[in-house]
Formats: sequence, C-alpha cells, structure tokens
Amino acid sequence: MRLVTIALGWMAGIVLAANSQNRPTLIWLALVILAGIALWSAWPDTPWRRGALVLLAFTLGGLRFSFVPVTSNIAQYNNTGGLTIEGIITAEPDSRDDRVQLQVAAETLTRGGQTVPTDGLVLVQAPPVTDVHYGDRITATGLLSLPAEFDTFSYADYLGRTGVFSIMRNAAVEVVSGGHGSPITTVLLDLKTQAARLIARSLPEPAAGLLTGMLLGNESGIAPEVADAFSKVGASHVIAISGFNMAVVSGVLLGLLERFRASRRWSAIITISVLVVYTLFVGANPAVVRAAIMSGMLVIGSLLRRKTYVPASLAFVAVLMSLQNPTVLWDISFQLSFFATLGLALFVDPISRWFNRLLARTLPRGTATRVGDFLAEPLVVTLAAQITTLPLIIVYFGRLSLVSLVVNLLIIPVQSYLFILGLLATLIAFVLPLLAQILYWMTLILLAWTIGVVRLFARLPFADVEYHIDPRLVAFFFLVMIGGALMHATQPAWALRLARTLRQRAVVTAVALASLALTLLMVAVALSRPDGDFHIWLLDMGQSNAILVQTPGGAHVLIDGGHFPSRLLTALGDRLPFNDSEIEALVITQPDEADYGALTAVLARYDVGVVLMNGQPNLSEAFVELEDALKGREVVVARAGYVLETSDGVRLEVLSPQQQPQLDDSLDDSALTLRLTYDDISFLLPGDLSREGQTALLDSGAWPLATVLQLPRHGGVRSLDGAFLAAVQPQVVLLQNDPANRRGDPDGDTLALLGDTPLFRTDIDGSLHLYSDGHDLWLVGE
Repeated sequence: MRLVTIALGWMAGIVLAANSQNRPTLIWLALVILAGIALWSAWPDTPWRRGALVLLAFTLGGLRFSFVPVTSNIAQYNNTGGLTIEGIITAEPDSRDDRVQLQVAAETLTRGGQTVPTDGLVLVQAPPVTDVHYGDRITATGLLSLPAEFDTFSYADYLGRTGVFSIMRNAAVEVVSGGHGSPITTVLLDLKTQAARLIARSLPEPAAGLLTGMLLGNESGIAPEVADAFSKVGASHVIAISGFNMAVVSGVLLGLLERFRASRRWSAIITISVLVVYTLFVGANPAVVRAAIMSGMLVIGSLLRRKTYVPASLAFVAVLMSLQNPTVLWDISFQLSFFATLGLALFVDPISRWFNRLLARTLPRGTATRVGDFLAEPLVVTLAAQITTLPLIIVYFGRLSLVSLVVNLLIIPVQSYLFILGLLATLIAFVLPLLAQILYWMTLILLAWTIGVVRLFARLPFADVEYHIDPRLVAFFFLVMIGGALMHATQPAWALRLARTLRQRAVVTAVALASLALTLLMVAVALSRPDGDFHIWLLDMGQSNAILVQTPGGAHVLIDGGHFPSRLLTALGDRLPFNDSEIEALVITQPDEADYGALTAVLARYDVGVVLMNGQPNLSEAFVELEDALKGREVVVARAGYVLETSDGVRLEVLSPQQQPQLDDSLDDSALTLRLTYDDISFLLPGDLSREGQTALLDSGAWPLATVLQLPRHGGVRSLDGAFLAAVQPQVVLLQNDPANRRGDPDGDTLALLGDTPLFRTDIDGSLHLYSDGHDLWLVGE
C-alpha cells in the first residue's frame, strides 16, 4: 500500500499546482528540498518516514506540473488575421464526414509577405477531400484562433493536454513534400489504413465501422446515429480500445506461445513487444496506454510467478503516465479507464460473493454454480465497473442510462469471440482474402447481434434520462471510496478500535453523528445568509451575456444566461445559498439563443418569480421551447420607463427599447437595456444593444449615467457609440468575452474609445464579482 499512498501524494500535488493562480517553479523546488530534508531526518522512524515520503511525492508532483506549458510560440498569432504556416504533419490525419484534422508542427509563419521562424503545434482543419498523409510537409493558410469551450467540455483544455494551443479552421492546404515522419510510424499507419480498407471491403455498414473502432481504435467511420445509440444505452466501452482488448491480445498470444513450448521469458518478451506495437498501432491515447501497461505488468507478474495487486499497479501506472504528462489526470478516457479498473479490483469479489449467496438460496447447487459462472462477466463485472464510472459519466455527459445493465448482460458475452474473430479475419485478409471473408461473415453475426440489441434498447423512451450532479459530490464519493479501500487494506489499529467502539455503542454513535450533522447544517445556513451588501456577478459563459444579481436582503435577479446549461447551473449553485431554490426575477434581454439557450434548464430547476422580456416574437425552435417553459409564470413585456424596486433599496430600470419590437426588427437594436442602482453605485447593462440602439436611447431623452458599464456586444467592431459612452461616464468598464471567439472580439478601436477607464474582462479574470455597500465598490476576478 506504500506505493498507493505515494501515488496519492503525487497526484494531490499535481491537482493543487493545477488549481493555483500561477505556477511558481522555484517555490515548488524549495518545497521539494524541504521535503527531502524532512525525509532524511525521519528515515530511522518508520511512521514518520512514510509520511515524509508522501510529502516528498506531493511536492514533486507540484514541481512536475509547474513545467507544463500553458501556451506555445505560435499561439501569440491567434486572432491576428490571415496567415500561412508551414510545417510537418506529426500524427495520423483524422478524417471526418465534413473535414480532415491535421496536427501540424509549425516551422515558419508568413504574414504580410514576411516569413519568420516559429514553433508549436497547430490543429489544422481542412476540407474532407484534402489528400495528405502522416509525415507530409504542408502549407496551411487561414486564421489562427484559440480552441473553444463548450458546456461540459473544454476543447481548449483537451487540445492543450497534447500541446496544441492554436486551431486553424477551413484552412487551404498544399503539400510541399512527403516522407518527413518516423519510418516505423509510417509503416504502422499504412498497415492500419490497409486493415481499415479490408474491413470496409468485407463488411457492410454499420458493422464495418464498429469493427474498425473495436480493432483499430478509429471511430470516425461509426455513424453518429450508431454512436449515439451506444452512448444512450451505456455501451460505449464496447467501441473503445481498453483493457479488455489488451487482455484478449495478451491471453491469446500467451496461449499460442505456450502451445509452441516457448520459455516464460521469451513468451513475456514477445507478448509485451506485441502490446507495444498494438498500442502504437491504434493511436496510444491515455486509456490505451494505461491498459497496455497494466496488461504488461500482468505478463511480467506471471513470468515472476507473482500475483499483481491491482490498486498498486494502477497507482504505478498513474504516476508513470502523469510523470510524462501531468495533464493526463484530466483526460476523460483515462479517468473512465482508470476508475473502471479500480471498480473491478474493489467490487468484483464482494459482489460475486453476494450474488452467489443469493443464487444458492434460490436455486439448486449445480444450477446456481452454472448460472453464477455464466453471469459473472456480463453482470457482476459490469456492475462493479459502473459503481466507479457512472458518477463520472453523469458529471461529464449529464445523462444516466436506465437500460445499461440489461444491454451489457446481452452483449458482453459475445465480445471476446467478436474481437478474436475480427482480429483473426483481419490478419488473414492480408494473405488469404477468401478464408478471411468467411471469418468476417462469422464476425458479422456477432456484430449484428451487438448493434441490434443496442438499437432496440436505444429506441425505448426511458433508455436514458438527463441528470446532473455536483462535481464536488463526486469528488467526495471517490475520496471516501479510496480512503475506505486504504483502511480495509491496511487495517490500522486505531481504525479497528474505532470500528469496534462504534459497533458497541451504536445508539450513542448515531446520536452523536446526527448532532454533528445538524450542527454543520446550522452553520452552513448561517454562513449562507446575505451579508447586507449588493452583489453582481458577470458570469464567464463564453461569448454570451449572463449576469447574476444579489440584493442586500438576499433576493436574486438573473439577466440572460448564455447557452451552456451545465455551466450556468454550476455557476448558480456556487453562488446561491444551498437552501435557496428561488430566483425572484429573470430578465431575457432579447430572443437570441446565445443569451437564453441555458434558461430552460434554469426554469426546470429553480422557482422563478417575475420574467421580464422585450416582447419581440421569434419562431426558432429553441425560443418556442423557452416559451413553453414560461407558461404559467408571470411574464412582463417591459419597455423604457419600467421600474422594479426591492424592499432593500435596489432599483432596476429599463431604459430601452421605447416600444415593443416586431418579428422582423433587428435583435440588437431592441435589446433590453437595464440600469441597476443601489445608493451611490449604479450599473448600466446594455447587453447586445447595437450602436443604432444606443443612439435611439439617447434620442429618447434618457440619461444613461452609471458608475459601471457593461461593454455592449462584447466589444466587437462598431459596437460602442462615442456619444453613448460620453453620456454614461463610467468609472469602470466590464467585458464578457470568449478568448476563442471567431470574430476577433474585442476590437482594438472599440477599446481605444475607453481611454484610461479601467477595463476588466472575463476572458482574462474569469467571472467578475462586484460588491458594494452603496458607497464603495469592490471587484474580484474569480
């Protein structure tokens, strides 16, 4: 267990360093030296030595993460206009239906007729007809930008883990020369391409795409409808290369070598070599690498005649992979693979014992044994893996499959035969196509069964449901689970004494725990009470408007919400008291889905009082859905002159539009413009109000004077009227902006109008939190 605790310390250091505002390498280095001194001082004392080892691992993890790059040299040219890069394709081109994606190591950059040397990886997206290969030197012309962030997925973080901080969409690509890649990788990719063609030629779709994903790790040929069906029924693990595939490859190979009477040493060397080649062959993503290392350790364990302890092996794999790239800990595929294996290690035996006892009570002994053996893999293994992976699936995808157990019970028993037949058919197809075709037809029966079962259950209206859970609860669940596993494995004397005491004094223990829970609840309620200040948050929802207001008395007003439901619900959950599920007022400034798309989820989760809208009709499907969600609620069509006042001194005024806009009117010309006032402090929130709308507001005689101004239309080109700015006379300007937006916002000329007025931005400072006692104003970037 020592390796497990050291690994936990190492990963804790990485996580802490990742969540710090900056990455002070020298500070972490100093901490490593201090931890090393502590270890040297504590070496004779075993208990202190173990603690010092964990402390040293913690500081080393933080030090390692401090070296992770956060940008690249070429990223400085993001959002700077058209340019041409020249570089080499460093990975297999990823062909999709609408594009081909190329990872390019840039070497030079040309802009305005000048060519300069550069470096860094770029994800180039080109038309699907682009004929390129691994190792080609290419030129790509287009606009560089930062990868985007979505509701529950950050594409920027995902690419950043591979060292990519720039993306070029719709690029014009020309091949300069070829043959600049690794010869070994080139051969493997050529074989992979030929294997994919053999499968496509021998099987119809969607069977061919599914087998290609299972054998070769290339899921691009799987139709979206089929992939969605597998996801809906909780069977996506069947498609992905995982420990199951590695176990089959190593098991079959070891069996063949044993039949040929190869020595244990040569069997291990050959098997591990094949695993390495297969890992490179299918793409070597984090989940595949983890599975390959685990399988290799099992092979080495059999060579040494030692049983592998899975938690310790997992700990070793996590340290090894995060040593090479610490950001792998945030890779979804790695997390799912890691925790699925941990679930198998912790829960398969207990569930099997319970299941066998249940069968023994209800069935004759011989029948119970046969049924237990038959259901061990599809039911027990699936249930054990889902205990640890289901919380992650809900957090990342917001969906819960209600038919997963039944589907896996039906399809898991055929997967090993499917994989072996498919792999054997593909290998034979290179030399004996006719024999391979017979094997492919046999494989097709199993593929058809798998796809048919998945599609049948995916059609059920209750196959899956939308479900959200606080990520902090999931983190707490894993902490308790891992802590419990450590206690069970080590069984320290103090834990045994505590457990014995709790069992002997069950009533006293229950009363004490209930009292503690009640005390903590009372403290939480007290801490969540309003502090008497006025609070306003400009939430970081990308290129969208989303503002939360809390009055001194604790009432809440939500103004727009962006189009990312999970991000908005998380932002509200972080800021509203845990026992408050009411939003007193909701303002929808205009029928633009980018600003209201997430509000349907809010209306389903919170009790909303009055709803203010500008009354402009819209025929989009999303707006019709929003109107359905608003039925039965008090909806007010607000125009200039409308005022909403709270009992604690907050005043909300509508300054524009002057009249209700019509269907064909511009959305931005008629957006609701609000002014929030609390004593001496005021906030002007024009949202996406256009320059024409700003001029109309001034022409109406309104005086938009305010302490703080939200920069309209995200500071884009011609988004701010000079006369309007002069009338507002802001002391502070706030900007909600997505660093990955494709319009190049904010515009330099627009920012120049602000002069020396302080500007705070969500793309730099995160969500902006301003609070005031009515006289002074404070601002904190979150």
